Amino acid sequence: MERRSGATILFLCLSIFTLIMFSDEVSASRQHHDPFRRYLLSNGLALTPPMGWNSWNHFACNVSEKTIRETADALVSTGLSKLGYKYVNIDDCWAEITRDIEDNLVPKKSTFPSGMKALVDYVHSKGLKLGIYSDAGYFTCSKTMPGSVGHEE
Repeated sequence: MERRSGATILFLCLSIFTLIMFSDEVSASRQHHDPFRRYLLSNGLALTPPMGWNSWNHFACNVSEKTIRETADALVSTGLSKLGYKYVNIDDCWAEITRDIEDNLVPKKSTFPSGMKALVDYVHSKGLKLGIYSDAGYFTCSKTMPGSVGHEE
């Protein structure tokens, strides 16, 4: 019985020590997140879930700059952006099969003729955010486009 109580005392001492050592980090972490509290319910959940549109389910590998621009326009004109829809995500098949001279993925000229910067600027001008898909493997899920393995930063 004495051995068990000795282990219990040791456990309590280590627990108290851990709480004291990490209380400053927890406090700093809370302060860091304070600016975001206005977007949260009292239970810590977001007021709305992250909401947006993704090209894959309907367009798969047939996504284009025109489609992305029209989608951004539609999210605004239908009022969905005012309801919390703010992401326009380009899924697979947006990149050329080969990388540029610096080994970067580049958008397909045939489907994204203005390039990504112009498209990002357009989507941002609508008050929306643009997301873009990649894969951690050698190829994306379509098995036809290059993945990001070895190019993570």
